[in-house]
This record gives sequence, C-alpha cells and structure tokens, in this order.
Amino acid sequence: MNTKITIRPVEEKDFPALLQIENRIWTNENSPVLHYYASVDEYKEKIDGRIIFVAVEEDKVHGFVDVHHPTPLLSHKKQWMFGIGVHPDSQSLGIGRQLLDHLKKVAVKEGIHKISLRVMGSNTKAIQFYRKNGFTQEALFKDEFFIDGRYCDDYQFAYFTN
Repeated sequence: MNTKITIRPVEEKDFPALLQIENRIWTNENSPVLHYYASVDEYKEKIDGRIIFVAVEEDKVHGFVDVHHPTPLLSHKKQWMFGIGVHPDSQSLGIGRQLLDHLKKVAVKEGIHKISLRVMGSNTKAIQFYRKNGFTQEALFKDEFFIDGRYCDDYQFAYFTN
C-alpha cells in the first residue's frame, strides 16, 4: 500500500465519515441487524462510552475499530469486545490489519488480557481475516440468527495479549 495511514483516537471531525461507513458496510451477510443512522447525533448516542480508533490518511477516514468492556462488571475490566469497519473503497489495502495491530498494542498498554468479537458464520472472509490475525475460535452459537428465512451460525473469536 502506498498510502500513509495513521491510527489515532477518534476526533469530533471524524463522526460524519464514520456514520457514512457504518451506513454502508452492514448487510445480512455480516450483521444480524442492519444498522442505519439518520444523523451524527444518533450514531454518537449508539457508540457512547466506547473507545474508538480511526484509520486516516490526511483527513480521509478509511476505517475504525471501537472497543468496550462486555459488561459493567468489575470482573470484565480485563476484556474488550470490539467492532471493526473499513470503508468499501478502502478494503483489501491492509487497513483492517493495521487497526487490529494498533488495538493489540493499546490493549497490552491498558492491561487488557482478552480482545473478543462475534462474527456471523456467513461472513467467511471476516472469519479468515481474524484467524490470519491471531484470533482463535472460542465458541460456536449454532443457528443463532434467523435471517431471510434461514438460520445462521455465529462465532466468538478471541485474541489473548498474554
């Protein structure tokens, strides 16, 4: 990739681009819920309390990763769950890998032991991507979702920092 991507914490100016990415990337193949946010305020309300890192080139936002603790329990303070999204025009450029690499480094710095996510069985490219980046399957939720007249499995993957 020839572009110089910087991964940094989200800034207020990034929210319109994040809204655009969120509204474009989710389908029945990769999410049990079709996300659509009518406004930046609605989107910001959804992600309230999450830590967000963005992949930017100059002022263009190519993607994001957002993290949160799975529950408010004190016993979950060493674990993050995350969501990741890359603009369709920026996919296959290594941006997702850079976001995950950054997330892993920050997790170590913050004392996070486990980073996990759920991914639908129909999203085979994402499953391959997570495995390639050191994530291991922890769980299979058989027939977890019923979408468009079919059952769909869901997987949980995790990466352990130490």
